[in-house]
Amino acid sequence: MRKADRMFEISTIIKGFIIGGSMLIPGVSGGTMSMIFNIYDRMISSVSSFMKHKKESFFFLLQFVLGAGAAFLILSGPMASLNRHFPQEMGFFVIGAVIGGIPVIYKETRTERLTFISFLYLAAGLALVFGIAMLPKNLFHAGNGGLISFLIQFLAGILGALALVLPGISFSSMLYMMGVYNFIFGALGDRNFLALLPFGAGCILGILLLTRFLETAMKRYPHPTYMIILGFVMGSIGDIMGEIPRMPAGKEIFSCIFWAAAGFFIIFLLSRWEERHPETA
Repeated sequence: MRKADRMFEISTIIKGFIIGGSMLIPGVSGGTMSMIFNIYDRMISSVSSFMKHKKESFFFLLQFVLGAGAAFLILSGPMASLNRHFPQEMGFFVIGAVIGGIPVIYKETRTERLTFISFLYLAAGLALVFGIAMLPKNLFHAGNGGLISFLIQFLAGILGALALVLPGISFSSMLYMMGVYNFIFGALGDRNFLALLPFGAGCILGILLLTRFLETAMKRYPHPTYMIILGFVMGSIGDIMGEIPRMPAGKEIFSCIFWAAAGFFIIFLLSRWEERHPETA
């Protein structure tokens, strides 16, 4: 049975769960993990071309959101505890997973030989990630109400969509950089969803615009697009490293090497399995 003909896909729910759980780790990009699990392209096309394939897109996005939502509900406590007690091990495990996913992304460039231009595309992706990381903190402030506050939140939502859609950019890091992290999560904690409407509207608009652009770019210009995305993903390693409170020393080095290797081989083996069983991917 073709993938387009299947409405219920347990693999989509599982991937959504894993990706959602990974987003609870500071510095980790959901887009990066979606690329590693070979689901990124389909997510982009499902949002961008939703009206063309309503039924298939709806069920795919529903199952992914169910998996990711379940991860947030079930793993938020345990992941917070693991991040608090084992930040080095968690960080290096994710770094290993990101490195293990690089061949998956490179395969999408549809090229067998890298050229000088290829490295320029890669450098452009790296530069964008590092450039965002270098932006001044508290770029925006939520304000105390009124039109200015509404516009600031709306613009922050559009920029936040970059982190939700583009690999290599952490959503939580982006919110912190813009100075709206405490406001957004404070409103969520207080169940004050009305205050988040401008931010949510900006996010939705940004996602719609960006997914349409990315879908076109990935179809028409796969090599430059995926090389830039590969730069995003490689740049995310620095963001994850920045979230580790201190570098390992002594016996900790061997432990971190072990967890990095574990992350690498888990993703590497999963990608090989999906290559041999594409009907379940």
